[in-house]
Amino acid sequence: MAFFETSDGVKLYYQEKGEGNPIVFIHGWGMDHTSFEPTFEALSESYRVVSYDLRGFGSSEKAQVGYTLNRFAQDLEELMGFLDLNNVTLAGHSMGTSIIFDYVRTFGNSRLKSVTLLDMTPKLVNDESWNLGLFHGKYQLEDAHHDLTRIFNNMEEFCGSFMRISIPYITEEMFEELMEGMKLNSPFVLAGMWHAMAVNDYRDVLEKITVPAQIIYGEKSTLYSKETAEYLHQHIANSEVIPFENCTHMLVSENPAKLTEVMNEIASLS
Repeated sequence: MAFFETSDGVKLYYQEKGEGNPIVFIHGWGMDHTSFEPTFEALSESYRVVSYDLRGFGSSEKAQVGYTLNRFAQDLEELMGFLDLNNVTLAGHSMGTSIIFDYVRTFGNSRLKSVTLLDMTPKLVNDESWNLGLFHGKYQLEDAHHDLTRIFNNMEEFCGSFMRISIPYITEEMFEELMEGMKLNSPFVLAGMWHAMAVNDYRDVLEKITVPAQIIYGEKSTLYSKETAEYLHQHIANSEVIPFENCTHMLVSENPAKLTEVMNEIASLS
């Protein structure tokens, strides 16, 4: 197992494979690097692919500090510097997209070639001026406060409930398998990053993304809407919207073949 140590002394697990232009995969909330595994393996035949566990997740160290999206963006920059990656295609799913937004806000586009943004909003919490956030515009700040309490009180119950909403068709076998992974998380890490997503607003960052961008959404996503994807498209200059038919928020694992195909298209741009 390969580990990289951040500037504040936290060990992050990463894996890399293949040669060529680099692609870095960034997983979502409650997940780990394995969520991209089929696409990681397929693209490793043509590219240098890297995936890693965010601090506090998977095999990375459960640090006592640093559970903000800005620190996660710094971790990403330090990892890419450590591996000497430039001209990078970043692919972020859900919270991974928020990390890309924070990365561009903090570090700009100079290390990047392109970005793939998978089923996420630039602002999670809805209010009087914004209705393209979580749960198709129905998630308010008071809901986020309530959910933080739920995570601390019973992490497994909250994760199970959220999973059933995210994947309406889920079978009991699938549910149990996914919950085994969720149970490995710390409620403090999950709550910290839920709070981080709830308090951030990246709408001002979108126009600062100057590299080619894919905006991918699940047509059956119960979390975010087609209108959210269209908003991103309207505010990111060099972007295209790509719907994933018959997919929910978990489109990364539902259709890895299509994800591989579309990512190959953007990563191969000259």
